[in-house]
Amino acid sequence: MKPEWEIWLDANISPAIAKWMDAYVELPVKSSYKLNFNQLGDQEIFQIAKDYGHIILISKDADFSDLTSRLGAPPKLIKIGIGNCDNQKLWDFIRKRLLNSIDLLTNTDTAIIELN
Repeated sequence: MKPEWEIWLDANISPAIAKWMDAYVELPVKSSYKLNFNQLGDQEIFQIAKDYGHIILISKDADFSDLTSRLGAPPKLIKIGIGNCDNQKLWDFIRKRLLNSIDLLTNTDTAIIELN
């Protein structure tokens, strides 16, 4: 049986957004703080996610795009291209595109979706 997908949010995205997202989607959503990843480097987080398998990382950090392009999926990635803003504005930006992005990542070979 295939493991369920999980969404992991990078440290550059507030745990408050993880909470809102968890209530919005039908997948487990975990912030880097909940995962105790806030002190780890991007490559370490990427490798843990790769070993785990069915992970969608959400980050504003270009390093994850580079790692995914170079090392391949999993994990899959939603790259957020909006600049600094408050949590509500960021959540509104992500929410508009989130369900379609998750569907595409979990049901196709697409490895990276950029939300600009």
